[in-house]
Amino acid sequence: MKEDGAVVGLPLYILITVVVAAVALAAILSFMVTSGPSITSWVIEINGNQTKVIKATTQADGRALWSGDVTITVYDQNGHPLPNVKVVLDGCGITEAGQTDANGQVTIHLDNVTLPSGVQQDEIQVKMQYPGLIGEQTKTDTLTVIRSA
Repeated sequence: MKEDGAVVGLPLYILITVVVAAVALAAILSFMVTSGPSITSWVIEINGNQTKVIKATTQADGRALWSGDVTITVYDQNGHPLPNVKVVLDGCGITEAGQTDANGQVTIHLDNVTLPSGVQQDEIQVKMQYPGLIGEQTKTDTLTVIRSA
């Protein structure tokens, strides 16, 4: 009779073990997701000035062009610079990328940012990607390109 009870109780022990393991795994994953650094803020500079507006100069053929440096500094939730963030700038005829250094900063030189003839303004998408502990974090922003006289 004892052997019958042991066999009947076995599924209950397995169920309890599985539940305890699932709770432990959920706690570990939750800690890993929330404990790592994350992108919380950034500063964008155009040729050394803190702004998100690029003024492209109108050319004789009607297009507006701009070339210069975009510097982005990325910070974590504690206000510390965040290294190893991939930054991609895409739009207005350019696609360029870089990665933040130990100071959380990347400078990307852009050549021939273009507004076609008749277009007064457009946007460059700024995409910041950080390889977190579990999954990649992505933040976005935009730079506005306007036609200047």
